[in-house]
Amino acid sequence: MSETIKCACPECGAKYRLPVETQGRKARCKKCGKPFEVPKSDGLEDSILAWLNEPEDDEAPAQPRVISMQAEAADPDAVKKSRGPIRMKSEP
Repeated sequence: MSETIKCACPECGAKYRLPVETQGRKARCKKCGKPFEVPKSDGLEDSILAWLNEPEDDEAPAQPRVISMQAEAADPDAVKKSRGPIRMKSEP
């Protein structure tokens, strides 16, 4: 069984499963007819080497900025109100 890669047409989003040999070549979408380039996917070794060769940052990554929060999450000391304990009915 030959290896395949998954890609999609950038114009209409039609999904394709193509042979690995088509990486970097031009293809024409069967749905919209527009040409697109089949993306090259990195192999496992290439992705590991790229990760190892990344420069190290001495700074910690910036924290995301919170845009909005629900009222419950805004106050960490607020206790969520419950409906009370669950009571089992006694059998007659």
